[in-house]
Amino acid sequence: MKFSFVNPSPAPDTPDMVVTAWPPLGILYCVGVLMKEGIEVSILDQAVQRFSKRQTLNWVKKEDPDILGFSILNSSAGEALKIAEQAKLENPNLTIVFGNYHATFNADRILNRYPFVDVIVRGEGEYTCLELAKCLEKGGDLREVEGITFRKNGKVVSSPDRPLIKDVDALPFPDRNLMQAEYSSTIYGVKVATKKFSTIVSSRGCPFRCIFCGCRKFARGIWRPRSVDNIVAELEFLQSQGYEQFLFVDDNFTLNQKRVAKFCQKLIKEGLDIEWFCDSRVDNCHYDVFRQMVKAGCKILYFGVESANQRILNYYRKGITPDDSRSAIQKARKAGIDVIVGSFILGAPDETKKEIENTLQFAHELD
Repeated sequence: MKFSFVNPSPAPDTPDMVVTAWPPLGILYCVGVLMKEGIEVSILDQAVQRFSKRQTLNWVKKEDPDILGFSILNSSAGEALKIAEQAKLENPNLTIVFGNYHATFNADRILNRYPFVDVIVRGEGEYTCLELAKCLEKGGDLREVEGITFRKNGKVVSSPDRPLIKDVDALPFPDRNLMQAEYSSTIYGVKVATKKFSTIVSSRGCPFRCIFCGCRKFARGIWRPRSVDNIVAELEFLQSQGYEQFLFVDDNFTLNQKRVAKFCQKLIKEGLDIEWFCDSRVDNCHYDVFRQMVKAGCKILYFGVESANQRILNYYRKGITPDDSRSAIQKARKAGIDVIVGSFILGAPDETKKEIENTLQFAHELD
């Protein structure tokens, strides 16, 4: 049994989109679990390799997998569908699997509309992919694999949701060498120094309910942190491989301020000379923690400011105020964070022109 994965490009003919590509950690975590169980795997990151549709199909033909999985977001779904359809035509025995956010939220629609897609993996894919591969290898009943949607006798069928992984520490560290690619250190549109770079995740999920964020549904509102020792062990391993810069792609990195402080203290104690970047909510900010983060190597901090208008923030169920954003940025600036990034959302369903102008002016005024 061979399971090949493609991380499809959102815009294979647009070079400016490629330079911001990050390592597909979701695929790498799935691959780690599969490899541990002796299943043959291969991975192609179409975006960073700048592969065309035909080059990607040639790669699939060369790999000759039993299962071809695609990790898709809204931006990459179109390209994934084109590749999957042609791959199925060239090898009708190939099992096509879609996963990640877009697939999870559109499972029935995809299967009803695209007959060449066979299975949707919903939510976290590590153990679902493993059970799916074993089930297909043995010719078993797909209804016994939790967390998938598929066709049975011409009808779309969904098995029960798979429980979330409780012990994230138990997952194997993602093997970034499998990608055979170098990734850009362009973070949130900010070009930082050229050093060996990767993403890393220290926790999964977020307990907040912002209506524009898919995380609240994907992770079911539950936050699951890795232990500080486990995170630092991975960082030490990656540093030994020459990595110097890391972006934490957590849904909510600074949720537990005591955990962040402990993490920073551990980095300093172990003498890890690295640079790292993360996000933070503006209503969960302590100056002393920001200072510890700076001392431990944090260079870039990302805030979800979203709007200057309380009415719009309330509509988004963001749970913050514009004053929270001002205060958080002031603390981060005073603490010595090199680059502070804010995200803003324009165009809520009934947002007025004046409210949009307020947000633009607010963004201009913030330091």
